[in-house]
Amino acid sequence: MLKNYELCFLIKADLPEEDFNKEVDFIERVILREGAEIVKKENLGRKTLAYPIKKKEEAIYYIFYIKSTPDKISKIESEFYRRENILRYLFLKRKKFDFKEEVNARSVSQ
Repeated sequence: MLKNYELCFLIKADLPEEDFNKEVDFIERVILREGAEIVKKENLGRKTLAYPIKKKEEAIYYIFYIKSTPDKISKIESEFYRRENILRYLFLKRKKFDFKEEVNARSVSQ
């Protein structure tokens, strides 16, 4: 059964734009490869961290809203554990999204 998830990533703020885009593309490919559906993605921009993470004081917050089965989440998560440009990530299960879902959601079948 598909469930709603919110995935928040903290990506190094000092990356060149090209490397940042590659990191976001990598995250998106992993999500789609595991058969999850991306409902929406959102760049929340650069923010100052409450405390340093890996000696970094700022990060770029990026959120993916996806639909997936629970067993796929651990497979998706295992891909991010050793990525040096991802400072932190958090997966939250949501009962419903706080926005109207887009009609053109991307999935692996497209």
